Amino acid sequence: MPTVSVVLPFRNAAETIEQAARSILDQEFRDLELIAVDDGSSDGSAACLTGIRDPRLRVIRNGASAGVVGASASGLGQASGEWFARMDADDLAMPGRIGRQLQAAKSGSVVITCGVELIDSQGDGMRRYVAWANQLTDHDAMSRSRFVECPVINPTAMVRMDWMRRVGGYHETSWAEDHDLWLRLFSEGCQFVRVEERLLKWRDSPDRLTRRDPRYGPEARSRMRAHHLRKLDGVAEHGVVIAGAGPIGKSLALHLQDEDVEVKGFFDVSPARVGQWIHGAEVASVDQMPSRWRSCVMLGAVGLRGARSTVRGMALAAGRRDGENYWAVC
Repeated sequence: MPTVSVVLPFRNAAETIEQAARSILDQEFRDLELIAVDDGSSDGSAACLTGIRDPRLRVIRNGASAGVVGASASGLGQASGEWFARMDADDLAMPGRIGRQLQAAKSGSVVITCGVELIDSQGDGMRRYVAWANQLTDHDAMSRSRFVECPVINPTAMVRMDWMRRVGGYHETSWAEDHDLWLRLFSEGCQFVRVEERLLKWRDSPDRLTRRDPRYGPEARSRMRAHHLRKLDGVAEHGVVIAGAGPIGKSLALHLQDEDVEVKGFFDVSPARVGQWIHGAEVASVDQMPSRWRSCVMLGAVGLRGARSTVRGMALAAGRRDGENYWAVC
């Protein structure tokens, strides 16, 4: 039984699949298996792996639903390691990746991630995201930021296999399957840790799912946030107040109401919005933060660049506790 099972789903990745696979098999840590799952390739991708003579490599066909979730499930079903690790078909793992992550696992954490070097960047948005994820260096930082963006870049992930099976792996959802998994593991109280070294070269591309699939778009992200926010202590019982009555806050309010969460009100800096009612909830001035809606959970939902830290500072000054009764969502 290997220590680590690395699952690598692929579809039509003939240009990069062999290099990605070899970067795992050439790891300094050797006690691993690589399960490459062909998700219906039509470009001969699987044939690109036939020249690799390594008994630790298995190439299988996706026997579940088409797509990355089904392919990951097929790989998980074949995995026998103590740890589940992910790899993508167009990325490159540094030789020390698996070994360094296993060293970090001695802390008792369930999810181990690592720093990322972005290659072939397609724009500032992805560069900002990678820089943001890389600076979440401990469990508390990742936990507090879990609703802002996905705090774990999926092909960096290593998860204890018992926990991966306990929560059912990746789920078929109408939103991002990886972010959904991390939110479920956070809600179970699992500990996360990041190895700060950049141990994965993560390739950006114009046709990546996050750019073209609505499951990764703002509407789906808002529904996902609402679904998982409802599970937080105090949200279902006492409702929420949203700091920010702009488009993000309004959308989130609707989706929270769909989850039977009461939106008590909004705070906003705009005099034009103060006094309005949005989706049945009053908009109050930010100077009322210390006195109004004290029993409910506050959500920071202002999407302007730099606003997250400003809203957080206002919430803390009003007596809120970050990651307890205050959560940033953008």
